[in-house]
Amino acid sequence: MDNLRQMLATMSPEEFSAAARERELEEWRSINRFCGKCGSSMQPHANAAERALVCPKCGYAAYPKLSPAVIVLVTKGNKILLQRNTHYKFRNWTLVAGFVDAGENFEDAVRREVMEEASIEVRDLRYFGSQTWPFPSNIMIGFRAEYASGELTADGEEVVESGWFDKANLPEIPLKGSIARAMIDAWLEEQDAAQRDA
Repeated sequence: MDNLRQMLATMSPEEFSAAARERELEEWRSINRFCGKCGSSMQPHANAAERALVCPKCGYAAYPKLSPAVIVLVTKGNKILLQRNTHYKFRNWTLVAGFVDAGENFEDAVRREVMEEASIEVRDLRYFGSQTWPFPSNIMIGFRAEYASGELTADGEEVVESGWFDKANLPEIPLKGSIARAMIDAWLEEQDAAQRDA
């Protein structure tokens, strides 16, 4: 499972979904070996159809949990915002993304992440789609947004470079299979259609 990310580009969506489920459940079982309330060893739920680990001492039940994260493709005219992050193992540029904070809805998370990482404001948020992301247990919720105001500036900590790129001058982008690449590919198709109609 360690090379699941590299295999993503060659897997069908169904294959990736099955592999992601197994990886996420493996992670869930490994971090819930002991009860988070009393410290006792956890056991599988008595009902095999119930996906839960139960503490035999205090009765606490642990169910698989996902950490939601937003990812957004920001456009400015015929360009998109791409950035390079310090924590990525790969050299590619990608979209703004980050975890949803407690008490925050997805749209607020998009606005906050874009402001924190790129120092700009966005408008016209639209849902794109979602993807399970088992690294280790995330769900990515994709949005499109339009640039509203501000001067693009990388935060210098998490993001080392930010830029606006048109179709003809894209840097190295994420591999196929990721929601980031699906969003970029959808935008590229829009650009091609606009050129044909011009």
